Amino acid sequence: MRANVAEQTERKITVDFRPEQLADVIDGLRTASNCEREDAEILGGMERVDRQALADTVERQDTYARLSAWLRHVLDESV
Repeated sequence: MRANVAEQTERKITVDFRPEQLADVIDGLRTASNCEREDAEILGGMERVDRQALADTVERQDTYARLSAWLRHVLDESV
């Protein structure tokens, strides 16, 4: 993996992954998404639910799932 930081005015970071490295990142995001989903199910089943904690957990799960799907698309397009 190689990372290059662009000029300060652009504020971009470019990261180059080998396909197997990107696949590992995608797997990690999927695992994190599944863990958040399981946590949301547990929180939702509790007698006294902290609605904010549940909403935050669901939001994280959604973010991980969307990022994983987008990176999967990037990987599929690159090979």
